[in-house]
Amino acid sequence: MNELTKTVNVPLWELKEICNTLRMVSNALDSPKRETCLDRNVMRSWNYVVDMIKGHTPSETEYIDYYTKVGQIPNIGEPKCNCLNPFCPTCGNEVYE
Repeated sequence: MNELTKTVNVPLWELKEICNTLRMVSNALDSPKRETCLDRNVMRSWNYVVDMIKGHTPSETEYIDYYTKVGQIPNIGEPKCNCLNPFCPTCGNEVYE
């Protein structure tokens, strides 16, 4: 199978964990400024994971923005029930911006 078309199944909760980890890394490194290659790759990866969670296929312009657009602050949204759990099974919080 071609490496470019190979797919894997990943549980949604694991994608959310990866997303949250990339968010924390981007905050620790101040990656939204996209000043270094590492910053740009962290932000691009975060956007890719968010797209997977949303089931969104980005346009070519979005792919470029993921690497170059300065100022995007990763977050995982606020719980709808104010329970402080970003992955609350009660309120079903799945907001990714």
